[in-house]
Amino acid sequence: MRSTIYAAMVAAIGSNLISTSGTVNATEASAARCCKALESAFSNQTYSATDHTSLYQQSIASYFSLQDRLSPTCIVAPRSAQDVSKIVGLLSNGSCQFAVRSGGHGLLVGSSNIAIGVTIDMSGMNSVTLNIDQSLASVEPGAKWIQVYEALDPQGWAIPGGRAGDVGVGGLTSGGGNSFFAARYGFVCDNVKNFEVVLGSGEIVQANNQTNPDLFTALKGSQNNLGIITRFDIVAFEQGDLWGGEAIYANTTIPAQLEAFVKFTDMIEEDPYGSLIFVWDYIPATESITVLNIYDYTSTFANNKTEYPPAFNDFSPSSAIGPPISNTLRIANLSSLTGELNSPAELSNLYATLTFTNNITVLQQVARIIDDELNFYKNNPFYTYASVQFQPLPRIFTSHSLANGGNVLGLDRYHDNNVMFLLDMAWNGSQYDNQIRSLADSVMSNLTSYLHSAGALKEFQYINYAFQDQDPLGGYGKASLAKIKSASAKFDPRQVFQKLVPGGFKLKGAGKGTTIGLV
Repeated sequence: MRSTIYAAMVAAIGSNLISTSGTVNATEASAARCCKALESAFSNQTYSATDHTSLYQQSIASYFSLQDRLSPTCIVAPRSAQDVSKIVGLLSNGSCQFAVRSGGHGLLVGSSNIAIGVTIDMSGMNSVTLNIDQSLASVEPGAKWIQVYEALDPQGWAIPGGRAGDVGVGGLTSGGGNSFFAARYGFVCDNVKNFEVVLGSGEIVQANNQTNPDLFTALKGSQNNLGIITRFDIVAFEQGDLWGGEAIYANTTIPAQLEAFVKFTDMIEEDPYGSLIFVWDYIPATESITVLNIYDYTSTFANNKTEYPPAFNDFSPSSAIGPPISNTLRIANLSSLTGELNSPAELSNLYATLTFTNNITVLQQVARIIDDELNFYKNNPFYTYASVQFQPLPRIFTSHSLANGGNVLGLDRYHDNNVMFLLDMAWNGSQYDNQIRSLADSVMSNLTSYLHSAGALKEFQYINYAFQDQDPLGGYGKASLAKIKSASAKFDPRQVFQKLVPGGFKLKGAGKGTTIGLV
């Protein structure tokens, strides 16, 4: 099923293709020629609606969100960096449009799939290799984080990685990547010691602090703008089981939760082993609003599951918040804790994001705005659920980034602690598309207006959470955007990843400062 609110974006992508191909028919003809060449070069790895049909359908059906289940002209599944090199060379020389898919969890339609063209499905490149002597794990981009943890947990090792097991390594890491370990190690991308990358020319290069350092920095946050990453060499460390899980509370605890959240964010530097996601779930089918806190403590915690680590004293049963209604808190490995956080699939989904100052007055007003907006629709169940998440974004995350050579996220501009906000909506049925978009626009517009007036709004928009109308690359700031553009000009002089890869947030449109609901 394809969602109609995304049809406009698909059409826009199509219009961009026309400008390089002349007509839609020419674009289709070009894609058909490239697919024929791929079938010749990779006969058992190229799928279409008429050839290897079951594998073609399996690949499409494996996308997390319904709106990204487009039907490309063909799908090619590389097994190595050399395969990717040959595929990119063929597509580049044939001027064929393409998309690159890692885990298939991204919600920006067309960013990892394409309607007319070739989709490179990296999911078969999913190996995880631990080098204990070098304290590195080499991970291919098609792996999902659950596969990474299942490989490393039995060996007593870990890497900073995704918090939901069904998310892919490639997309999360190239977009920055938050993790349970962010206060200790920074963003996931900042723990990459080396990228193996296929450039637009088909050349395979390494990018690290010594070799291609400008590309190395620019890859940390730029997503699909510079090349196809075929291997991440990521810092690994010894890690035992963790304390963590989910705890559900009544919405009457929200005032106390807000106070505890602000304090936790400001104090995280004193105990960087703590990780918190503060979630409100609005579920129209039950006409209820619940609070879901996701706690994780990454130091070995020997006490039993009923005791909270010191970092979470303000959330403990003896605090003003009181005991949760129910919980899954336990001592468990990363595979177990991240497997618990997978989102419901087989729905259409929308993400939108903002960043603002960590301040109790600000957070209280944000809470009022969200409550007013979503309560208005509580008895009109056109969405399956609406979730809002508040995640700490303290300065300590960025300090690790700077120590590891920097990235292009631009968070080093901020010297205060901040909050990353996510609006996550899911629905079933294209008849609700316009209502969903209207509600998202209203929520984000009102939040943006208030935060701007309060002087609390930050430019940064987390690219992995951004909606199609937002400008996360521009939100990185002029200096960071200039680094990405410079790397693009140097390492992709033919602009393959700007002209032939139309999906995702591209450099041409970056820097315009667009935010949902803000004209």
